[in-house]
Amino acid sequence: MTLLALASLGAAGLAGAMAWLEGWASTPISMVAPADVTLAQGTGLRHLGASLEAKGVIRSDILFNLHIRLSGSYSKFQAGPYRFEGQVSPAEVERTFVEGKIFQPIVAHYTVPEGFTMKKIAERMAANGIGTASQNYALMRKAPFIRKLPGIASTRAVSLEGFLYPATYRFTKMPSPEEAIAEMVAEFFKRLPPDYEARASAKKLSLVDAVNFASLIEMETLHEDEKPPVSEVIWNRQRDGAPLGIDAALIYGIEDYDGDLRWKDLSNRKNPYNTRIFRGLPPTPIGSVTIASMEAVLKPANEGYYYYVLMPGSDQRHHFSKTLAEHNEHVRQLVKSSRNEKEGHHGSEKSSRHQR
Repeated sequence: MTLLALASLGAAGLAGAMAWLEGWASTPISMVAPADVTLAQGTGLRHLGASLEAKGVIRSDILFNLHIRLSGSYSKFQAGPYRFEGQVSPAEVERTFVEGKIFQPIVAHYTVPEGFTMKKIAERMAANGIGTASQNYALMRKAPFIRKLPGIASTRAVSLEGFLYPATYRFTKMPSPEEAIAEMVAEFFKRLPPDYEARASAKKLSLVDAVNFASLIEMETLHEDEKPPVSEVIWNRQRDGAPLGIDAALIYGIEDYDGDLRWKDLSNRKNPYNTRIFRGLPPTPIGSVTIASMEAVLKPANEGYYYYVLMPGSDQRHHFSKTLAEHNEHVRQLVKSSRNEKEGHHGSEKSSRHQR
């Protein structure tokens, strides 16, 4: 329908046609594949409409052109590259051009999982073309660089361990190592509740202490509902001046850990992260932390828990205990279950060998 055709309609017919066109413009279509469209300076509306129809963004360039002419929005369209995908309506296409939502392709991205250490993050950055692992790791411990980062400058952090927030990071232009690291730190402070430092201070914890504490919780459980009870155990042991006994911290302090904790590791007094020997929090955080773990530091359970151990055959869930006797019983159950699993595994091997 053209402007001339619309002009020939009566008032009632015109109102109906306009309503129909508005309905058409607001109805989305499902695109088969993403379509890239570049609107160059000086491009005519007819040319743009034809391009959009050819790429499957709209079904009719004639109706699209008519809709845009009636709205008078074409003079507001902003030049640049655009991408359309999924379900999109002509009205959404119009808004995209008017608002200049230019498509910027992702040139680098990586994900920081919960609990990742600086070393692992440095390696992941390098694997995605951002700096080298050694360069990235050195920056994360470089005092002059750390002191320039908003939020960190006022702390006594000696490194960025724990302050690199676990999330997925995407960049539309290749960042320098400094820019990528700054983005992760900024994300941490963006997520941190505004009153967190004051609340931590009320519990006699600096922000670095709270991050340190939270990193222990992060590494000790995969389950959100277990974070408050883990926090309570740490608080109770701190209160009594008892060793925390958190092996995740001990492992953090072992160079080239091979996955097997030995007696020499458990009794090593040269490892400052050995919380089986040294009381209090470890020297630094031991990995990246989520805000859920940060909150658990300040909101521990109140059940009287002092111990925890893995449940046999569970999805890394824990038994929490108030007494050593109860804890020892859970430990015996775990040891028995592990022994039975090993014997069952060996029995299966013998059976299969016998059958062969």
